[in-house]
Amino acid sequence: MRYLRRCQGTASYLVLLLATHIIVFRVLSSDERQRVLEAISTNLAAMNWTAPFRLMASALVVDTSGTVLDQILIVGLGIAVCLTWLEYRLGMIRAFGIFATVHVLATLLVLAVVAFAVHTGRYPDEVRHDLDYGVSFGSIGAIGAVTWLLPKWARLPWAVVAVLYPLTAATWYGWLPDYSTAGHVLSGAIGVALSGLVVREARAHRTAPEVPRP
Repeated sequence: MRYLRRCQGTASYLVLLLATHIIVFRVLSSDERQRVLEAISTNLAAMNWTAPFRLMASALVVDTSGTVLDQILIVGLGIAVCLTWLEYRLGMIRAFGIFATVHVLATLLVLAVVAFAVHTGRYPDEVRHDLDYGVSFGSIGAIGAVTWLLPKWARLPWAVVAVLYPLTAATWYGWLPDYSTAGHVLSGAIGVALSGLVVREARAHRTAPEVPRP
């Protein structure tokens, strides 16, 4: 029970994701659903002055277009397990700070990848209009982030799998993987790097001697 009490942020987030899933995919009509998904999509063609709203809203709806295994990895392992563990060990602010930072940075970097790949002819122009939303970037970032909470012997293999596993399902355009895979690889790498700094800071804060008050 103590574990659950210290992870109320992740629990609330999972409830929110369940609620948005029911509303978007069970309550709304197909036309209404399409309009909502287009409104929160972070695809290159749609990223204008609405970008801040899209970056936030896109992390509130789970993309269910993948396989069952994809959903287990993203929602089950990434959020229910890894984000929960980060919150338990580092606190809600640090855990969700990592999640949100990975989500935003990976999304913006993917936009740069798409712009470059379309400009050079590697991606078809239609990619600029593909719906792009969901929690997978933050989720994989959380998977990478728990690297620094593992025993030392497990950190390197865990980090390698977190960063490179998405390549197993990649569609390749020459040397460049599809933008979704590129985003997932970047998410894992950002999560590993960012959490290394956050975990070090958290441990330093816990071990710092208290300064006596005058």
